[in-house]
Amino acid sequence: MNLEQLEQDVLKLPRETRREFARWFYEHENEILDPQDDDEISPAVRAEILRRRDEALAHPEQMEPWDGTMERVKKRLDEVRRQKAATR
Repeated sequence: MNLEQLEQDVLKLPRETRREFARWFYEHENEILDPQDDDEISPAVRAEILRRRDEALAHPEQMEPWDGTMERVKKRLDEVRRQKAATR
């Protein structure tokens, strides 16, 4: 059975069965895939990581320190919540 046949068969399943299959597949993904593949990243992800690294090295003044990041995120979330509450 090739991938196209498998896809067609899965799509023929009733909706709830497809959901069960999707859950099962997700839960057993590590058993299905080769464990050695887990350490590899896709070429697109690798390219993005390298692009961001190059940007950070070229423009360190644009980078923000990690210290205080959680506090900044919480402060911003509080602002958004207040704005939403004010519009209700």
